[in-house]
Amino acid sequence: MQQWIHLDEKWFYINLETRTFFLLPTEDDPYRAQQSRRFKIKAMFMGMIGKPLFDEQNNMIHDGKYGLFPFVKYEMAKKKSKNRDAGTLETKALQSVTKECIRDMLLTHVIPTIYEKWPEQLPKDIIIQWENARPHQVPKDEDFQEACHAHGFNIQFIFQPAQSPNVLDLGLFSIIQSLQYQSFPRNLDELIQEVARAFEEFDLVSNKYTWITLHSCLIKILEKQGGNNFSPPHMKKRSLDSQGLPPQLLEVDRNLIGQVVQFLDSVTDTGDDQGHMEVDAD
Repeated sequence: MQQWIHLDEKWFYINLETRTFFLLPTEDDPYRAQQSRRFKIKAMFMGMIGKPLFDEQNNMIHDGKYGLFPFVKYEMAKKKSKNRDAGTLETKALQSVTKECIRDMLLTHVIPTIYEKWPEQLPKDIIIQWENARPHQVPKDEDFQEACHAHGFNIQFIFQPAQSPNVLDLGLFSIIQSLQYQSFPRNLDELIQEVARAFEEFDLVSNKYTWITLHSCLIKILEKQGGNNFSPPHMKKRSLDSQGLPPQLLEVDRNLIGQVVQFLDSVTDTGDDQGHMEVDAD
């Protein structure tokens, strides 16, 4: 998966519904006013992460961090208010992300970022994996296809299998959200700044561990014959890392592969038999 990039979207909120504080007797409660419980200040971000790249001495060449981009638009304020004058450029979050928004995000941020940050040690054949959401439609127009093959790159998009985990859900989003909630943004612009800060502070080692967790989850999926009724296994990765023994790739038992192939063959044969029965009945 060294040439794979995972994409996904997530909502980030300006404030938690509930939050716990430990205060000294002399400290005031950190009161936070909220205009509406229903209309909260939030923004959707597209996360983009790859697998870290290491050399033979286990030195990191590339951290795999590409970007976290907000779905926003900028408009001039039509009226004056206590917060800004008329004509001031305002940042507004897109509340509905359509396939046109996705196409614009890919052309404006995702693909140019790959051009800029892709490690020169790796081939330029790249696979971008994302979930099969309705707005996730790979554009077929000439401009988009040209962008995917510019500068010697060959960028392809695939949908991740059903019930298959995504690296962003396994670690990146939860870590960034916990870092972002340590701050107290007052508006959308500050929320975007705090999310960007949290992304920069995201531990590079955690990204390495998350990809190993992904590999272990994929093995569990094989054991469950395609199911997701399992918990991500704990491998004591940090302890192994301190001993200089962190696994870069996980080995899969050959017998397990044989069992999975046998299971898939049996499912296929059953489906074919049912198909023949339907044809005969007709």
